Amino acid sequence: MKHIIVFSFYLWAMVGVFAQTSGLHIPSDKPIKPRDLAKAWTNPEVFCLLLHFDNGDSAYREADLDLLDSAYQIAFDRNNPRLYTMTIEGYGNRNNQSVMKARVESVYRYFAMRGHETMPVRFAYNPIHCSCHGDTMELIRFEVPTDKEVYDCDSLPPSRLLLGKDISLQGTVLVTFRHDPMECIGGENGCFLPSQDSNIRAYYTQLILKKGSIYAVYNTKDECPPPVELSIDEHLDHQQLVDRYFLVPHRRQIILPIGYVVLHSSFNRKPDECRYLTDSIYIRFPVTEEQVEAGLKIFAKKYTAKGYEFKSVPTKKIKGGPVLMIQGALNPTQFDTVFLAKRIEVDEITKYLYRADSPTEQGAVTINVKGEEQYFKPFRTNGKGQYEYKKNFRALLRIVEAEDDDLESSAGDRFRNDGDEEIE
Repeated sequence: MKHIIVFSFYLWAMVGVFAQTSGLHIPSDKPIKPRDLAKAWTNPEVFCLLLHFDNGDSAYREADLDLLDSAYQIAFDRNNPRLYTMTIEGYGNRNNQSVMKARVESVYRYFAMRGHETMPVRFAYNPIHCSCHGDTMELIRFEVPTDKEVYDCDSLPPSRLLLGKDISLQGTVLVTFRHDPMECIGGENGCFLPSQDSNIRAYYTQLILKKGSIYAVYNTKDECPPPVELSIDEHLDHQQLVDRYFLVPHRRQIILPIGYVVLHSSFNRKPDECRYLTDSIYIRFPVTEEQVEAGLKIFAKKYTAKGYEFKSVPTKKIKGGPVLMIQGALNPTQFDTVFLAKRIEVDEITKYLYRADSPTEQGAVTINVKGEEQYFKPFRTNGKGQYEYKKNFRALLRIVEAEDDDLESSAGDRFRNDGDEEIE
């Protein structure tokens, strides 16, 4: 049935060519061959509706209703993937400008009234890609961008007085429909958090975000969230940490932290909210070569059906620059606490921690060893009141003679590097 309707469109267009009456047209430098008619009229990129008016009349004729309806069925069809703008042009002379304006308004009102609105409004099915929900379809509603113009034919060059090579525009209203999604649904044609590549810095920590790494929607501007606000709360001073030492929460594993940061974000994703999230946010910390050799890694929350656990994220050593760094990959559900830590086995505890007499000793932690609760602490005090650490634990701590202050150029602004070395 669709092909029959399309063919009738072409017949009307041909009638317009030879009889110079109203019709539907596809602008083309060359005549459209009969075998290409159906393809040409299937969701055309550009098409025109031409309406001739009787002398002195300001309203379209009843005979033109079929043409107006056909143009409406093409341009306002929800299933048509084209998103059209409209240009309504009236061609007269200086003596009938008011009549031409009335004719243009008459055609404009027709397309508005078809949607029971005061302006032409279009509903359309629009395929979108969302970083949270993946590929889906939405029904969008938008006011069709419309330009209205009235021309004095006496002041136009001859080339502007013809549609194609044969059809005079004198005394007509020409409606041109052009596929222009950027104009119809907005200049951005999508929304992204962050809106551009960003690098958030604390004193030590860097949080690197590509455009849209927190949230991205392509092909729509609907329901775009406000700009995201991010901050980093650092707890990387080792002495403050060991004074009130604790283990990284985990049901089965022993994870020794040597520092942590808290990532605060005004835009958060719940663990079960998104089906599609990639680890495209990168966090970096300056480290020593000794820390890397000791197996220091980055740990963040990983959500499971039973809740969450802290697990190591893919951690790379970043080469180049004056400061050695390690980098981990996160996703927006992990805007929370991120640890620098090392996972150890039960039989390794005494290689890292001293035994404590009770859980009330400063920095003491309780660890279940073969079904028995035992107490350990990260340091002991020598005769001078100085903290002493076991060799393996000390290797994890960032203890250097002078802290590095210039971190601005430590690794540039690159997100990843094929030469980066992954820490096993």
